[in-house]
Amino acid sequence: MTPILDAELMNGYDVEAAITRGLLIDGAPRRVFGGEAAIAASYQAEALHIGPYPLNFLAQYVRAGGFASALDLPEPVIGPEARELVRGWLRAAAATGANLQREVLFAHWLASVALLIAMRRDVRGKNS
Repeated sequence: MTPILDAELMNGYDVEAAITRGLLIDGAPRRVFGGEAAIAASYQAEALHIGPYPLNFLAQYVRAGGFASALDLPEPVIGPEARELVRGWLRAAAATGANLQREVLFAHWLASVALLIAMRRDVRGKNS
């Protein structure tokens, strides 16, 4: 297995494809979705100054209202680039079809992305 560098995760990883495949296909695609794709998403989000709190809020919103209601949010996160990144994730998830199990799985994934951001911030704070 070849290690993936941080820069590759931020710039070259197709998180949206991993979301769609991971929500639809159990096994390896689901593991990639929960692992590499979540890590890549956290780096991409952090590069656009998206913190853990908006992603946790969005996770709760998806869990409560599903993909469609989350896509209807006028501004799921602040900033045009950040908004487009998160909307891309939501569109990729919604492309799998309305399904409670997939919506809950995606909500958990968003919460995991938020947790990764929070953990990195915590470690950086302790090393400062």
